[in-house]
Parts: sequence; C-alpha cells; structure tokens
Amino acid sequence: MQLHFAPLQGYTTALYRQLHHSMWGGVAWYYTPFVRIEKGDFRRRDLSDIAPDKNTGTPVVPQMLPRDAKELQQLTELFLSNGYKRADINMGCPFPPVALHGRGSGLLPHKEMVAELMQATEKYPEMEFSVKMRLGWQDNNEWSELIDILNATPLTHITLHPRTGRQQYKGLVDMKAFEEFCQRCNHKIIYNGELNTVADIERFTTQYPAIKSVMMGRGLLARPYLSTLLTGEHSVSNSDIIERTHTFHNALYNALQATSQGESQLLQRAHALWEYFLPQAPRKERKAVVKSTSTRQYESATEKLFASWQADCDNIELM
Repeated sequence: MQLHFAPLQGYTTALYRQLHHSMWGGVAWYYTPFVRIEKGDFRRRDLSDIAPDKNTGTPVVPQMLPRDAKELQQLTELFLSNGYKRADINMGCPFPPVALHGRGSGLLPHKEMVAELMQATEKYPEMEFSVKMRLGWQDNNEWSELIDILNATPLTHITLHPRTGRQQYKGLVDMKAFEEFCQRCNHKIIYNGELNTVADIERFTTQYPAIKSVMMGRGLLARPYLSTLLTGEHSVSNSDIIERTHTFHNALYNALQATSQGESQLLQRAHALWEYFLPQAPRKERKAVVKSTSTRQYESATEKLFASWQADCDNIELM
C-alpha cells in the first residue's frame, strides 16, 4: 500500500513535511497546501512554501487551485520554473470561501469549465498532472458528468474523497458512489477519507484490494507515526513510538521558535499544532498543553504529557 500525505492549509507546511519525512518516512508523496492566484498574483506564502530550497530531499507535489484555464497555465508555469515535474489540481476543497468562488469542489457542477481545465493540461507534456476531487459540490452524482472528460485527459491518478463539498467533513463517506466511480474511471485511483488508524487502512485494503494507494491528512496529523507502522514496523514498541513522537514534537517546536516573532506568535503557532495532534494522548495533560498561556507553561505541560504517556505506555492503543 502506497501512502500519500494530503495537504492541510496552515499545517502541512514545508517545515512540517521535511521533519516528517526525515523522522518518520513511509510517505510516497507529500502534497503542498494549494497554491492559488489572488488579486492577479501569487500569494507570497505560497511561493515560500514551494521554494525548492525548502523542499530539497522531500518527495513533494505542489497542488494548484485554479478557477479557469488561464490560472492553470499560470500556476503550471510557476511550478515548472521551480523545477517541479508533477502537479495536482484541486477540485475537492469543500470550504465555502473557496468553493463558492468556483474553485475546489465548486468547479464540479461546471462541466465546461472542467473540460477547459483538462484541455489546458495538454499544453504541458513536460508536466505530469493528477486531480484531487470529491463526488460533487452539492450532488454526489456530479462526478458522472465529468468522468468521460477526466478519462480522456492524461493523468497520473485521481484522488477521490467520496463526499460532496457541501458535506465538508460531516456525515458518512459514500462508498457505493466510490465503487461506481472506480468502475467507470480509467485512471489509477487513490482513496481519501476517514482513514485514521492502521486498522482503518487494513479494513479498506481488505475490502478494496485493487486500490493500491491511499491518502491521509488529518489521520496522519493526529498520528504522525502511522506512516512508519504502515511500512512494516508493526513490531515497534509503544514506548519507542512515544519517545520518537516526543522528539518529533520538540523538533517542530524548536523550528517554530526559530522562525516566530516573539512569544505570542510562537504560542499561537504551537497551540495550532494541537488542533489535530495526538488526540489519543492523556486527556488531562493534553488540556494543560492547549490551555497554556505562556511558552514556559507550554513547555512544562508538553514534558508532563509525554512523561505521563510514557509511564502508561503498555496500556495504550496507539495504532
């Protein structure tokens, strides 16, 4: 099973990707948070995140968020100028500020626009394109109007999250629609959606043995060590996982400290990490971390959390 790391804005930064790759490994490709055009130009933070010197040694695919063929061409040329040979087209972002402006999953009801985007990719034979998408924006059958267009486009793969954009991350994934999509799609398919543990992936692969790749986002942010376990290191002990996770956290925190302007910004960025990170950690100690009001409190609380977790490591289900 090949594992791909989904992008999440504000979380899977170049810094995070490099640290995860060096400390855990097991990921075939890391996708950058989407790069978009805003007020006719590229956003500075996007340019910084895809800069080659910040992504050296990490298998990275930049993701674009185009609204039309012109934007796709601009973004493709940006990626090529930075040395990338792969690009992922985001047709799945569910957030209303994006989708309601005709980007992400907001593209899916517009067959003509999708056709223009796919046609524009053929102008760049030197770039390998893939698509990340949902079943539709509002209707879980919107994909069926697009599948012939997608099948006719040279793509390395399609990543499908079987929900609608309107659902965002609520409700159940629609596996019946996923199966119908698989039957009609000619491309390699990567599955994305509600994979959070090793057991989740093992159940999926048992049910869908023909699918050889999955994409995880929130699940890997919560349990960054899963990529190591999925490569075959099932025999690694809970104690070792916790120790390595502690080291990983401290490396992230030290890097944030080196790039933050003052205590307030550092604390804000450190707290943001815990929105997804280690929900399975000891509840009382985790609450102390997220409620800390100074970096001194934060550092003390995280040390107590990992010490408590390590002390009870034999009674914890981590996978």
